[in-house]
Amino acid sequence: VVENLNLAGVDHAYVCTALSSTKVFFTHCALRLKKSGTVVPRMELVEVGPSMDMVIRRHRPPNESVRKEAMRSSKDKPKKKEKNVKKDPLQGKIGNVYIPDQK
Repeated sequence: VVENLNLAGVDHAYVCTALSSTKVFFTHCALRLKKSGTVVPRMELVEVGPSMDMVIRRHRPPNESVRKEAMRSSKDKPKKKEKNVKKDPLQGKIGNVYIPDQK
């Protein structure tokens, strides 16, 4: 339960609406403060970003050959050695920066 809310600090909202058991609607909105007759301003939602209609179609797992093909990853290539970088267990990655002499 929210008792107090700073309206000036809220500027964006994501609205998710379930239209049916298989449809979901996403909207990105901005909150605009409008004048009202009271101390509390009136808030208005203005659509600013992408909106999506999503339909859930996958309700059963794929067959095993398709699943293996989708989850296959490439062979790990050996990493290229990083120059001027040391690893420290306390500080993590430490790098040396070489700056030429100023003239």
